[in-house]
Amino acid sequence: MKKTLSTIVLASALLLGTVAPVAANAATVDGTSGTTKTTAAFTAPKPVTTPVDPDNPDTPSTGDNGGNGATTGDGNLTFLYVTDALDFGSAESVSNNTQSLDLSSLSTGSFTDAKVANTNFVTEISDTRGTNAGWAVSLSSTPMTNAQDKDANTNTLKGATVDFNGGGDVTKISNKASTTGITANTVSVPTESATAKTIYQASADNGAGQTAFQLDPSNIKLANVGPNTKTGTYNGTLNWTLSDTPAIPAE
Repeated sequence: MKKTLSTIVLASALLLGTVAPVAANAATVDGTSGTTKTTAAFTAPKPVTTPVDPDNPDTPSTGDNGGNGATTGDGNLTFLYVTDALDFGSAESVSNNTQSLDLSSLSTGSFTDAKVANTNFVTEISDTRGTNAGWAVSLSSTPMTNAQDKDANTNTLKGATVDFNGGGDVTKISNKASTTGITANTVSVPTESATAKTIYQASADNGAGQTAFQLDPSNIKLANVGPNTKTGTYNGTLNWTLSDTPAIPAE
């Protein structure tokens, strides 16, 4: 009986040893190592210099693209499209207060369908530099002058500003890769001075590829027109400037 019990115990120990072997600790060999070099090269994309579909900026526009106020070159950072004309219509001059004029019409392209014009104010930028340095767009105005008034001291639109209410989510921003770090601002651009305001910006490491901005015309006004404005038609020019680095925020 004792012999049989001992045999069973021994057989159980052998069986457990085969099912759960004791793991040995791995040891590293001192003084040995290896390295593998990795390499990858990237070149800048080909420049894009023609308008794109504002809703799908990676797609070339197939419309008539009329009303383009942008002057594009062959560089890797350029405007592709800027709506080229704003008409604030007509209003009666007031004598006791400033006034604002809503946008009456704008001149813009049809982009993807030659039969349907885009009704928004459109601005498009292409960045194929491959540097991810970011960029900024500033806006200024020439004086709005009355060609019918020969008196140089009174022929400008006094106190007026062109206001773009485009901050926050009001401006539709499109970029196929990402809109992260790309912003649009609300700006009030004086028409009696060349003071420039930053209206769009892509921070460093953002804004590569084609970016489109669309703003509903209801967010654009000719504001702060002074009282006792002389009759006549006043004309001016908005100047758009694209810089190769983001604007530095004012302290």
